[in-house]
Amino acid sequence: MNFKKITCRALIAFGMIASATGAMAQSSATGTGTATANVIRPITIVASRDLAFGNVVPGAAIGTMVIAGTAAGAQSVTGGVTQPGSQKGTVSSAQFTVAGEGSFTYTLTIPTAPVTISDGAATPNTMTVGTFTSDVATTAGAGLLSGSAGSAGTQVVSVGGTLNVGANQAAGSYTGSFSVTVAYN
Repeated sequence: MNFKKITCRALIAFGMIASATGAMAQSSATGTGTATANVIRPITIVASRDLAFGNVVPGAAIGTMVIAGTAAGAQSVTGGVTQPGSQKGTVSSAQFTVAGEGSFTYTLTIPTAPVTISDGAATPNTMTVGTFTSDVATTAGAGLLSGSAGSAGTQVVSVGGTLNVGANQAAGSYTGSFSVTVAYN
């Protein structure tokens, strides 16, 4: 046999083996992905001042006392309710401090139904507080924490409401609670 024929046949055989081996080597492949997470501060809310209607004088007719949901907590009375001049006592909107991740937005939820407050007597006398308002809108994302991402942020929220006083309401110290909720968007 001729050297050229042997070389040609060897090259053809080698090419067939190489192509078959190459096809098998590419029948699978592996890639690597990366998992990441960014842990942020949890959102919190703490009451720092009560919603205080102060001293209220009932009349022969029902009435209301409104405290605005602003830091100043402006007040007004209607119907048979008055306040005793310069002896109003402590009158203020409630204040809450919201804290969490700086520059993040959140949604504030205040009560939509009236809450009952009572004088704690064996047969309690009651009044209701309703029509809650706030200086932060309750629409999604209206609350905005100070600061920037990666640092702590806060916002002070004021909440007001309307005290519904009955005609000739019984004297006493009335208390009750209401909930304010915050959630990141």
